[in-house]
Amino acid sequence: MCGRINLWMSSAELAEVFELFREPEWSPRYNLCPMQQILTVRMHPKGVRLAEPTQWGLVPSWTKGHSTGPPLNNSRSDTISIRPAFREAFRRQRCLIPANGFYEWKHLDKKTTQPWHIFRKNRQPLALAGLWDHWQTPDGDTLESCSVITTDANRMMSLVHDRMPVILDHERWVEWLSPENEDIESLAKLLVPCPDDWLERTPVSSVVNNVRHDSPECIRVVSETRTLF
Repeated sequence: MCGRINLWMSSAELAEVFELFREPEWSPRYNLCPMQQILTVRMHPKGVRLAEPTQWGLVPSWTKGHSTGPPLNNSRSDTISIRPAFREAFRRQRCLIPANGFYEWKHLDKKTTQPWHIFRKNRQPLALAGLWDHWQTPDGDTLESCSVITTDANRMMSLVHDRMPVILDHERWVEWLSPENEDIESLAKLLVPCPDDWLERTPVSSVVNNVRHDSPECIRVVSETRTLF
């Protein structure tokens, strides 16, 4: 799964890397979680790329009211083409979710977990594959929301968790973002684990466990937690 990310690039860097029409309104964040605002990169109807703040946790357009269930912060690559919550967004409303890295927790025993920070070895930002949708609230406002697509873990990630976000190579961005591209079979072939040598992971402190902590301390490398057994 993917339930915590960080994005601390400047607006100017984001605009350059993701080839945006204009710089997004964004301040560095080190501990983003579902139901908060994250950035989504999408194609504007006029054919330019924009990055907009979007609620992390997809609310389908046909939803009658706020769900009492868990937020749809993740969508599984093997079911998005058939699940009602995701299938139309997969066909027409795909996005990239920029991140400098993401966090995952490994269970060491029943009481102990080790948080890990996962990022590109070359220190370039990640382009996570995502879906977005818009929902009209009862008072007439529009809520835009998104979900991170996950797939099976590659060899490196399998040491921490059995799932990981889909990370798209730059060469695939145009294909993924094009709203005219409705070739579901071709798009589904992109939703695979990234190569093992793309990513690096470092242990970080339990400060990241609390979403109220949002500072560079969250990505500071620490010694890996050890247990007695």
